[in-house]
Amino acid sequence: MKKSLIALLILLSFNLAEACDICGCGVGNFNPYMFPHLSQKFVSVGYNYRSYKTLAHDDLGNEMQNREYYNSISVAGQFTIAKRIQLMGYLPFQSNTQKGPEGNKSLNEFGDAIIMADYRLLDQITTSQIRHTLVAGVGIKLPTGAYQFEEGDEKTVDNANFQAGTGSTDFLLNGYYAVRYKKFALSTGITYKINTANKEDYQFGNRLLTVVQFKYVKDTRRISLIPNVGILAEKMEEDKVNNVNVDHTGGYNVQATLGLDVNNSKIAAGIFYSKPIRQNLAMGHIQAMPGINIHVSYIL
Repeated sequence: MKKSLIALLILLSFNLAEACDICGCGVGNFNPYMFPHLSQKFVSVGYNYRSYKTLAHDDLGNEMQNREYYNSISVAGQFTIAKRIQLMGYLPFQSNTQKGPEGNKSLNEFGDAIIMADYRLLDQITTSQIRHTLVAGVGIKLPTGAYQFEEGDEKTVDNANFQAGTGSTDFLLNGYYAVRYKKFALSTGITYKINTANKEDYQFGNRLLTVVQFKYVKDTRRISLIPNVGILAEKMEEDKVNNVNVDHTGGYNVQATLGLDVNNSKIAAGIFYSKPIRQNLAMGHIQAMPGINIHVSYIL
């Protein structure tokens, strides 16, 4: 069906291998071009699961291993405010758990809200029936999620990465290109996230994300099936405190992705699996494990 590209992987929850904003886990989970740019208006609900192995040290300096689990339930909506301009809002609810030799921690909080404005530079079908779409956008991440880093205080989370939010106002720049010919489609995107320091003078490193996905579109009378495979790569700069680099932060993560979307003219649903294939996060102190996303969207 002609609207089969509505569901160009509507992934809620920034599936960016994050156990922190350095690697895309607890406090930075948003991927702007995982949403259906070929649909001008939608509302969506999604679930995202990620887990990590992390190395830490106790008060005596002994090395220990923790397991961290991040669950996000997100709502998002995109609306047309001008002929070529769409405005999108996004809000996650975080449910995080950390398990280790010194005990368990958990938090259940709303995360940081994001507002994005996208401008559709190109959306046309050529005489050879090839469809091109080119989108550019800017966004702002608001410090709506709690950030309570007080090292040594047992009543609060004492890990700068294990938070519901970053405590800072951050900015996003993104570009997205998609092309489809008959049953085959290719989408590519890039996002650069510029982080600022929060009130504790902690500044998460800036982050670059790129993604390439190949899709096969199978149309029937009522629905479209879109299996897809791809590569998602991210590069994180080191964090800073008072403009001094923080040890064991930053790094990169490359993930292979596999997903399936099912949609008609009004409903888009899908599941998405990602598996790290090459990574070096926090100088090897963080190991990202496979993650999964599930989403359901209603096209307005």
